[in-house]
Amino acid sequence: MKKLHYILLTLLIVSANSFAQDFQYHIHERYYNHYDNMRLTAYGDLHVYLQGPMIEKAINKNLMSNTKKCEAGVDSKYIFSIEPQVFYNPTMTTLHGELKIRIFTSQDVLKDSQLIKVQHQGRISSQIANSHINKIYDALLIKLENKILDKLTKDDSIINGSFCTIIKLSRPKNNLKKDYKKSIQA
Repeated sequence: MKKLHYILLTLLIVSANSFAQDFQYHIHERYYNHYDNMRLTAYGDLHVYLQGPMIEKAINKNLMSNTKKCEAGVDSKYIFSIEPQVFYNPTMTTLHGELKIRIFTSQDVLKDSQLIKVQHQGRISSQIANSHINKIYDALLIKLENKILDKLTKDDSIINGSFCTIIKLSRPKNNLKKDYKKSIQA
């Protein structure tokens, strides 16, 4: 009878680990709630965009591993925190993109921090600016998978997605009011 209990217990542990996600990702709420901007010409108008939905779409499109947005109660092997940054230099006609990645493992330990950079050369107009930003995010995430995710060890330890609430709390809160409207540039 004890042998049957041990067998059932090991099957339960194996099945719980097999249903765990490989990776969960966390993108700070700032990238969803606050617009970023870039100037496409030296004296031109600003192009305004939200980075959060764009990087999330790129993650779902480009990462081949079992990846899910960070949720409490969901177990995974790793949680990675992503901080995207895009900058366009209109004089040099170069679009720069970078991802700051922090990888957390079981027992809520920071395993590694990486900075991934990509550049795209070419003039950007306001009509196609979002497509160029999406191409930069696609290139960054392909580089992330090739450089970092494929080289991580696949062990049986797991981390719960509730750790993402700790990541959220570790960032300073913005004191802007909800009704705040950005001033119009002349």
